[in-house]
Amino acid sequence: MRQDMAISNFVSRCVAGEPPVVYGDGSQIRDFTYIDDVVEANMRLLSTDVADGETLNIGSSDNIDIQTLATEVRDQVAQDLEIEYAERHDADADHTHADVSKAREMLDYDPDHTIREGVGKFIEWYRDNRDWYEPLVRAS
Repeated sequence: MRQDMAISNFVSRCVAGEPPVVYGDGSQIRDFTYIDDVVEANMRLLSTDVADGETLNIGSSDNIDIQTLATEVRDQVAQDLEIEYAERHDADADHTHADVSKAREMLDYDPDHTIREGVGKFIEWYRDNRDWYEPLVRAS
């Protein structure tokens, strides 16, 4: 996970007792992919030549808006925090979503983890690795 991404920043702030900051109104839609789903796709690629020379999107089919994501993180870490809002970045896309149809067809790829499951697992991982990971997030 890139330490400058929304989930890392939301978790870092909430674990530190600070409210998550949403840039814009939070209506931007994102497609987050849990690492175990990426690993599973790569393991399948290593065991077959069906996709040799092909380009595949490995992503999720579980979209979430940033407002809901911030609320989910906040609710799992520190329910008493209020979400803060700041000016949206000009380069922030309204919607991102990976088209995994080719990976589904060629590899029988089907991501298993919902964003809520992934957030819960990431929060646990973050707490276990906070000593070295948090400084990276805070510096980004």
